[in-house]
Amino acid sequence: MGSRSKHAKISLFSATALSATAMVGSGWLFSAQLNAKIAGNYSFLAWVLAALLVMAVGLCLAQVASIYPVRGATARSSALSHNSIFGMPFAFANWFGLMVTIGTEAQATTQYLAAAIKSDVLIADNVLTVYGKLFALSILVIYLFINYFGIKLLAKINNTVTVIKILSPIFTIVIFLIMRFDTSNFTLGTNSQYGVGSAITAIISAGLIYSYNGFQLAVAFASEIENPKRNIPLSIILSIVIVMFVYMLLQLSFMGSVPHSMLSGGWSSLNFHSPLINLAMLLGVNFLAMILIADSIVSPSGTGYSYLGGASRMFYAMAKEGQMPKKTIGELHPEYNLCRRSLLINFTLTAIFLWNSDSWASLMVIVTGYHLIGYMAAPISMGAIKPKTKLFGLIIFCILGLMMSTLPANDFLKMNLSISILMVIYGAIQIARRMKVTTLLVLSTPFLTYLWLIYFYQNMYYILLVSALFYALITHKEYVKLCKETQFIADDAADIAVNVNQAQSA
Repeated sequence: MGSRSKHAKISLFSATALSATAMVGSGWLFSAQLNAKIAGNYSFLAWVLAALLVMAVGLCLAQVASIYPVRGATARSSALSHNSIFGMPFAFANWFGLMVTIGTEAQATTQYLAAAIKSDVLIADNVLTVYGKLFALSILVIYLFINYFGIKLLAKINNTVTVIKILSPIFTIVIFLIMRFDTSNFTLGTNSQYGVGSAITAIISAGLIYSYNGFQLAVAFASEIENPKRNIPLSIILSIVIVMFVYMLLQLSFMGSVPHSMLSGGWSSLNFHSPLINLAMLLGVNFLAMILIADSIVSPSGTGYSYLGGASRMFYAMAKEGQMPKKTIGELHPEYNLCRRSLLINFTLTAIFLWNSDSWASLMVIVTGYHLIGYMAAPISMGAIKPKTKLFGLIIFCILGLMMSTLPANDFLKMNLSISILMVIYGAIQIARRMKVTTLLVLSTPFLTYLWLIYFYQNMYYILLVSALFYALITHKEYVKLCKETQFIADDAADIAVNVNQAQSA
């Protein structure tokens, strides 16, 4: 049997299940309360707006993947449309956001189990203890094992986990609606303080983008999906719609089940430490609390191992584009059709981030910010590859720019600094490979300049103007042509540098 026949392709159902599994992670255990606190009755609008946003980004990515159905297409989109140097900030943001999320999922499981056993062995003063971090690391090892033997094992386990993960929220919804549903909770006097602006704020602050983020995993697995031109966009749409309805029904049942007496200060005064479990116990539904404890293991774990697989493929894709060492992580296992070195590197880095963080909440917003930066590559790449789609891409890019302005200033600053520092280091490596400084500046500074411009002044009309001008520049055919030509020059320079080094060694 040839090696090609061993490389299993996953179906539309499996691709949809993969993305849906990633989306129903730790977010559903926390976001219903956070969303209610921030947006009140506008929580439902927030879920719809967030779903439309990620669906639009997903369809942009699907357009790119339909032309380039390659492994790790999420990270490679801007490298494919422009070149690897231009695409480096987006690839880094995509990869980093996905990788750090893996640790947050292990943290979420640890935190819920700590609440279940009612002990400070794993968590003390809302911070993971040494034992808690060791326990979370052991969960990461399980994620590693599931991914280590390729997509076939991952898909088999994932299809089963998806059913459990979808059924658990649905069961929770039904029980909450049966036990208690107080319509007066939706007519509170404090509801007038909320509006469309509250819903927009909740998209990031309540973790809605974080909750939906798994949608792009189907694109990361593009080369391993049957009929990618048809199945990638379909899997994105189906997975987002399914999960959106689950989240909205959960929001409805949660808000309707909270005892009215607890809402004297409005939704903003609600403060459950483990929202769904606390509410279940308050309603006297202890068996549901036990199910939720079990699901707090299954849901985050399903997201965690899916993201580890996606992150390893993104890292491999970055190597194929010359953004990471090709010799180290640019080769696939002949039988399992994955790069195990990339998988192990991602596991190690995730473990380091996990060990140095204190809680789930401490990373959620900044991870969301990285996701937004990564999303920006989708409309850019689509507009460059398919000029007829530029108007749609422009609208999506401007919306993403506005969403960036809702991030806390401190987190926005950290992201800009980290990406800028990374690009300086990467630029130094390229210069060592005989890349011209002027070439580096032309390719790497436009997006960095854009990020700093919208950080320093966050007026809506200003951001729309800057975003539109930036998008028009980098999707213009002359700039795209320059990037493509520069890529060839850069590749030639790198080959010359390698030949010189080999000659010197000889």
